[in-house]
Amino acid sequence: MTAGRFRKTILFGVLLLLLLGVAAAWKYLSGRAATDGLVLSGTIEADEIHVGSKVSGRIEAVLVNEGQQVKQGDPIIRFERFDLDAKRADAVAAVNAAEANLEKTLNWFRPEELAQAKARAEAAWMAYEQARNGPRKQEVEAARGDVEAANADFEVAKTTLARVELLVRNGVQSRQDYDEAKAAYERAKGRRDSAQKKLEELLAGTRWEEVGRAEREYKQAEANLKLVQRGARKEDIDAAKAQVERARATLQQIETQLSELEVKAPADAFVEVLQVRPGDLINPNSPVATLVEVDRLWVRVYVPEPDLGYARAALGKDVSVTVDTFKGKAFHGRIEEIASRGEFTPRNVQTREERTHQVFGVRVRLDNSERLLSAGMAADVTIPK
Repeated sequence: MTAGRFRKTILFGVLLLLLLGVAAAWKYLSGRAATDGLVLSGTIEADEIHVGSKVSGRIEAVLVNEGQQVKQGDPIIRFERFDLDAKRADAVAAVNAAEANLEKTLNWFRPEELAQAKARAEAAWMAYEQARNGPRKQEVEAARGDVEAANADFEVAKTTLARVELLVRNGVQSRQDYDEAKAAYERAKGRRDSAQKKLEELLAGTRWEEVGRAEREYKQAEANLKLVQRGARKEDIDAAKAQVERARATLQQIETQLSELEVKAPADAFVEVLQVRPGDLINPNSPVATLVEVDRLWVRVYVPEPDLGYARAALGKDVSVTVDTFKGKAFHGRIEEIASRGEFTPRNVQTREERTHQVFGVRVRLDNSERLLSAGMAADVTIPK
């Protein structure tokens, strides 16, 4: 019984020694594996955004505080509007007027105006034809009849005047009767002369000046009709379109100014520096705040020249990053840039031995999707060998 216990004790001791050996070997190998990487130290930094406005003006309100976290699109400051609303209303009215003018130019004339132009052209053509062809036979015959009637009336008036004149001399009729007969004679003579002149004009035909005038009026009416039918000229349409574009551009400029009255955060970030207060006058494109992007963190480390090959082999690949705040937790990083020119540490090299201290800057982009990392933390970057 004692011998059996002794053998069990020996067996248990051998197993214990074996386990201790395995643990020691694992610790040694894991520790060696941990040192197989190139560990470099640096400080986490963040991309900065200097935000401003394209317009100038007086600040009406500051909507955030320094140290405050903002999301993309959150307003940071707001400018006073001044007269931009009135300018926008004028610009909208100008756009509407320009578009209406373009529509009118494209449509040119209404159907009623086209019909009116046709009627004028037809009337001018008939007047021209009448002037060119001269009087009709019926008109000449009617004029002859008017002359004959006027001659007859003239002869009656002439005879009546002679008879009354004789009676007045004999004292049978008064002087007033003579005057009335004389007036009737003169009227009859005038009508006869007028009818004779009209007949002579009809027999002579239309004068060439009247024909020419009628022809010019007809051509003018015809040209106006063709202009109405063809529509607006290309130059007029282009000018109307250009007017619309100018009006729209002016409106767009004012719309841009209105949108720039609020300076908004371009990304999720912390407000690091706020440089303005309400009432400040700001020039165009002047920065009003500095933001630090929470999702754009990176760490810069320096690789000694003998180990530069390891960094170049890992360019664009993932590397492990650790920080003191979260011990035992590894964060993902990616080498995105290696300096093309080396530098010395210290920079003022004095001896040949110090030239071995040449290093190359390496920029490692960090994955901060968990929002655990912050700018200013000390970080260790492990680059596999």
